[in-house]
Amino acid sequence: MSTTRLLLLGVVRIFQPAYGYQLRRELMTWKVEEWANINPGSIYTGLRTLAKHGYLMELEEGAGNKPGRTSYKLTADGEAEYFSLLRSALWSVEGFQPGLMQAALSFMWSLRRDEVLAALESRIVQLEQFAKVEPFKERQIQEDPATPDHVVEMLRISSARDRGELEWTKAFRQRVADGDYSFAGEPSTFQPPPGTATHWGVIPEPPRP
Repeated sequence: MSTTRLLLLGVVRIFQPAYGYQLRRELMTWKVEEWANINPGSIYTGLRTLAKHGYLMELEEGAGNKPGRTSYKLTADGEAEYFSLLRSALWSVEGFQPGLMQAALSFMWSLRRDEVLAALESRIVQLEQFAKVEPFKERQIQEDPATPDHVVEMLRISSARDRGELEWTKAFRQRVADGDYSFAGEPSTFQPPPGTATHWGVIPEPPRP
């Protein structure tokens, strides 16, 4: 649920106040059904659940909302939960939940550069530790007479993913250290044409004379 919760809070935070269909449409452009296992229909349920728990505020008709639509915006608790989930996803390596890091990448720009660098360095250390323990886990499997021989390949494929992520994390950390991308407190380096619907939100049209 933490990946879904982070994605819903994060996308509401970008568009707020925003209504359910708008949020669903945006998340579908991110292909979340493929990497986060989010069913399109569950987005509405998730929004209602977050509102029930006090993380989202449902806007009534007449409060900047169109009749028949329920719009959402983050409460103070929702803002705190968003940053808590984002930091947890960024700082912790969860090999069996790759969608967490995908979600963190979607919202990493809302943190400051120094924190992102520190988190990436922490991930490198964790992944290096995984690599150190791998031979001993493999030996344990192979020496256990009750474990089928092929089970060791499950460990090996997981370890291969970890090694791939370690290589990427080191390169990504260097790019961030070199000044790539923009983070909280910095001018945005991402300037698509006005009115464009983007992964980060809709770029507003310039005011008309």
